[in-house]
Amino acid sequence: MERRFGDSATIEYIDTTAEGAREIHNEAVAAIQEGGFVYPVTMVDGAALYDGAVSYPAILRAVESRIAERAL
Repeated sequence: MERRFGDSATIEYIDTTAEGAREIHNEAVAAIQEGGFVYPVTMVDGAALYDGAVSYPAILRAVESRIAERAL
């Protein structure tokens, strides 16, 4: 990700079963629960985009699209 986007994008992995993770990331966890998403959930800028699996190419496309939107 860094090689492709430099400091324009970062990845954060959150294990919601880790002690304290749900309290620290309560907004993301609430959004996942309210949306009925299935773990793992990929979120970009706080919005859930994909659930049930992780697709690196899909994540790259989503990040690329979000960066392009910001540039407008």
